Amino acid sequence: MKGMIIIDKLLKGLLRLIFSISLFLFVIISSVKITLNFRPLYYFDIKYLNLEKYTSLNNLQIKSTYDYLINYLNSNKSMDFNIPLLPSSQEGIIHFIEVKKLFLKFNFILTICTLITIFAIYFAIKYKDYLFLKWCSNIIFSTCFLLLSGFLWNFDKCFTFFHKLFFNNDYWLLDPKTDPVINILPETYFLHCALLILLLVIGCSILLRLLYRKIRDDK
Repeated sequence: MKGMIIIDKLLKGLLRLIFSISLFLFVIISSVKITLNFRPLYYFDIKYLNLEKYTSLNNLQIKSTYDYLINYLNSNKSMDFNIPLLPSSQEGIIHFIEVKKLFLKFNFILTICTLITIFAIYFAIKYKDYLFLKWCSNIIFSTCFLLLSGFLWNFDKCFTFFHKLFFNNDYWLLDPKTDPVINILPETYFLHCALLILLLVIGCSILLRLLYRKIRDDK
């Protein structure tokens, strides 16, 4: 009997861990996708970063080029990469194709995590076990602390690290002469994206912690 109790605790602990990691990935990927599609951030940066100064495109053309990139990355269909107003090198085309494949993988992981999270909610309600919400909140806070520390220390090195982590070549180092689109995608814009992602993720972490405390106090 004692052995069965220990096994039961271990299984519940394992399930909590799986649920926590799944919810964590759900929050991270959802925040990335929301930021990717939050076009007002980029539209603001066009003027804030004075992007027209670094390209032959005007404001509307920069917006339409950015819209093309976002629509391309969001599409689940197989389609050629061809920026209407700017030339692209073969390496540049390959890089954007790889970015698209990466987002398709994110979509797949998000679908799996969504299904697991739905089951986690069912499990939590049935067994009155909501501890995975607290665990997920802790994981998010720890991750955000590490990421924010890295960004404040040296965002350029973090930016490079993440590219090396997700891509097995250096095609992401676009040459402005052959891939002028890089002129309207400055590193500062990606810093703003990273900060927005962190803000969304931290907000979700706070909500999860508050939800856990509310449920715990209502018991």
